[in-house]
Amino acid sequence: MNSRCKVWLLVSMAVLLIESSPANGDDWISDRALAGDLIANGFSVETDRATLWFESGILSSEEMIAFGDLANRGIQDIEAYLGTTRSDGRKIRYFISSQIEISHSRWRTVFLPMSKVQNRTAPYLHETTHVLAPCDACPMWFSEGLASYVQSYIGEHTGGYDGGIFSRRGNRGIDQDARRWLSSERGQAVVPFVGVHGEPSSINEDRSNVAAPFYVMAQSFVKFLVERATLDKLRACFDAKDFDAGLQSATGKSAAEWKELWLAELSR
Repeated sequence: MNSRCKVWLLVSMAVLLIESSPANGDDWISDRALAGDLIANGFSVETDRATLWFESGILSSEEMIAFGDLANRGIQDIEAYLGTTRSDGRKIRYFISSQIEISHSRWRTVFLPMSKVQNRTAPYLHETTHVLAPCDACPMWFSEGLASYVQSYIGEHTGGYDGGIFSRRGNRGIDQDARRWLSSERGQAVVPFVGVHGEPSSINEDRSNVAAPFYVMAQSFVKFLVERATLDKLRACFDAKDFDAGLQSATGKSAAEWKELWLAELSR
């Protein structure tokens, strides 16, 4: 296969895989175009569990290879901690570019801003957790709280770094951060969305006032659940078609009951 055909095939595969993920407005179209451009013109790194494409001319080849090794190690560590396996055997794809503003993931693809990879603040573990434990029926507080909790846990115990966006002290300081948010109007405005389905309005647009308190409190709540109910029991919720019923069955308590205990603990 000549190089032109190979590039065409890789672009076509990336388009197909990204199109198979849930669309969110026109964002998937931008992701598709960006992926195609990076595959055709960027620098690629291949590891055991990941394929990464970088925008050219920013990082050195050594820096790109080092981040590829970091991502590969992160996949291994998350799989080991969560007890998840990839039944299809496909590698996770990472696209790193200065055109990406906010880190996100779609199906088995992670998009990361180049600046965050450069300064070692990229939430690569957070986004990789979304890929390895998709939790499709989970409410946002659990899905995002779990990804943030796992990111901090891996960074604190096994290697890599915690690319926390809204907290800089990981799981060790997340409860104190949650207490601080709860004492503010911004925290009180979003705490009703923790423990239930749905999300605060403007969470994607207003990162400082809405997303920050929500993500911090979601991580604190998930940490509380892991410590009290154990991760083994919570794993049953990952694939549950009915999250609320799954949580009740696995832990013996509803999300509302757990939330009441969590808030009482934070108030001490």
